[in-house]
Amino acid sequence: MRGEVKANVGGVVHISTVDWHGKVAHVIFFRGCPFRCVYCQNYKILEGENYVSLDELMRGVRDAKFLADAVVFSGGEPLMQFSAVFELARLVREEGLLVAVQTNGFYPGRLEKLLKEKLLDKVFIDVKAPLDDEKYERITGVKGAAARVRESLEVLRREGADFEAVTTVFRGLVAEPEVRKIALELKEIFGRCTHVIQQGRPELAMSEELRREKALSRSEILELARVAAAFGLEVKIRTKEHGEEVFNLV
Repeated sequence: MRGEVKANVGGVVHISTVDWHGKVAHVIFFRGCPFRCVYCQNYKILEGENYVSLDELMRGVRDAKFLADAVVFSGGEPLMQFSAVFELARLVREEGLLVAVQTNGFYPGRLEKLLKEKLLDKVFIDVKAPLDDEKYERITGVKGAAARVRESLEVLRREGADFEAVTTVFRGLVAEPEVRKIALELKEIFGRCTHVIQQGRPELAMSEELRREKALSRSEILELARVAAAFGLEVKIRTKEHGEEVFNLV
């Protein structure tokens, strides 16, 4: 299988301390995504081709092992290239490293297969808007996206997966009303889980209109964290200035 499957790669970060907090990770970015989110900051790798053999990718993983303790699959949307991700996860496991995926939740069946095969230690899943809101389609450009994300969340619940739900916030697009609804939905599905409120970077967005907006400040994001924490969720915030912080509702 290794000789047959190649990955369409957008880039590699050999050593990262920001993609999995508390872990030193080797990060592989996969090209392609079913979404075209208005705020995507990796839009330059949504299309195009750069096919790399799994052997070459694994050489990079082994070279990073002296520092890294994990490999993170990111994108784009890594589960769009399921065969490559599945085989790489198995090979990374053989190296004794942890495996995580950053996913938009559009492929619940593929996520479930990886979890059932015990190939993932951590899942970072985007929850971009309330799951009953037309805004999900407006953000992603894809009809029915929210229903598939909900199904992925149900997969995570059934499999007892270690995961974090990540909501990226932007002024006038995803802010207090949306965070409140998302937190309630997460509460209803899981009872308790980790919800990450992530500062959006308008200056990096695909949408020219959004690039004219001002990023939410840390103090504004702390207020959003307070909203989510009121539902009993474990809340973290991520900002450009301070990185990742655990929010305590006091």
